[in-house]
Amino acid sequence: MLHLFTITGRIRRRTFWWSVPALYALAFACYGLPALAETQFNSNSPHWRNAALAGMGLCFYLAFTQAAKRLHDLNLRSWWLLLGMVPVVSLFLGAGMQFVPGTTGPNRFGNDPRQPLPQALT
Repeated sequence: MLHLFTITGRIRRRTFWWSVPALYALAFACYGLPALAETQFNSNSPHWRNAALAGMGLCFYLAFTQAAKRLHDLNLRSWWLLLGMVPVVSLFLGAGMQFVPGTTGPNRFGNDPRQPLPQALT
């Protein structure tokens, strides 16, 4: 589970396709937490807003780590994520991360996630 919090390593397209939208959905649920607390518990406490901000921040950090690992699978450095701030370039970068297959075999960021690790001889 700790591998979710680090930027090292590589992930497959399938993992990226399922993890990032799930994280965004979880962040959206955190966004609605203060409104839910106000209607259900009649509580307008700032603790709900702080919990929602912490949850959204954690989700976006985890989405960032997943995107960095996906770039590593394409044999690109994480700095390419900065191009996501450029409007037109971000479309091509996002499409490339979703549709371009990763490098076959190990690269400078780790082993191929599609190939199982060799079993130790017993």
